Amino acid sequence: MTDRTDDTNGEGFDPRVSTGAYALDALTAAETAEFDQAIRSSASLREESDELRETASLIGLSVTPVEPSPELKRELMAKLLLTPQLPALPVQSSRSETATDARAALPDITPAAPADEGLPTALGQSAPVEARSAGGAENRARLRWFARPTTLVAAVAAAAALFVGGGFVGSAIVNSTSTTDVADSSASELARITAADDVQRASVAVAGGGNATVVWSNELGRSAVLAEGLPELPEGKVYEAWYIDAKGPVAAGTFTAAESGTSWHVLEGAMSAGDVVGVTVEPAGGSQQPTTEPIFAVESA
Repeated sequence: MTDRTDDTNGEGFDPRVSTGAYALDALTAAETAEFDQAIRSSASLREESDELRETASLIGLSVTPVEPSPELKRELMAKLLLTPQLPALPVQSSRSETATDARAALPDITPAAPADEGLPTALGQSAPVEARSAGGAENRARLRWFARPTTLVAAVAAAAALFVGGGFVGSAIVNSTSTTDVADSSASELARITAADDVQRASVAVAGGGNATVVWSNELGRSAVLAEGLPELPEGKVYEAWYIDAKGPVAAGTFTAAESGTSWHVLEGAMSAGDVVGVTVEPAGGSQQPTTEPIFAVESA
């Protein structure tokens, strides 16, 4: 250890008791500069800091390396895709001007109106997650799926309102596929969709709880569903995605709710502009045609 009778600078920062922090790069920039100046004139200070840095390196090397799991990589990569970003703020010389610009850059979000409590749903009440009323596109999506007159009332309540814009929902996400190869392929396809020049998004509330975002690219003819807070289903049940056009629904793969709270599924098959993307609850293995009302439905544009 250093001789505590020398190397004192007489000020608040004392290099003699900062060798450990210096070895671990835990000093501020100003303290580091002051410490660097101190060791130029103190061999004992330099020797102690070098020994501590070497010890810290040996401790780090003594720990058994742990290889991150493939799931962790997929979760981190997907989180990058799902985290909405604010636009860059201009640099201003005045603090007040900067604060004003920062407030102006934030999106103007109006609180969403409460869901209509007068309509029953098959799996729970659905509520909008972004402030925009349902329009003709949403109504056409509902009517196209529910062509049977006896189900029209339930359809209006079960299908969530359509909202365009905004960002992805969720934080860390887990794909619900059964194998690593399939999950990696799905993650790559999700990244390709979100990176497309014509990518579009629509967010809705899910009947029974949770929120969902549908992201799609007409150029690629692909889409994906991301759902946060999706309820876990009883044994023997799965979620099934569908493409719906004028000819009717086409199955687009099954998935389950992720334990992390946010699930995602890249739809199988090709999507055409104007197709409705919907999700229902079906028996394990999926169905050829929907057997339940959708927990949400979104019409692409």
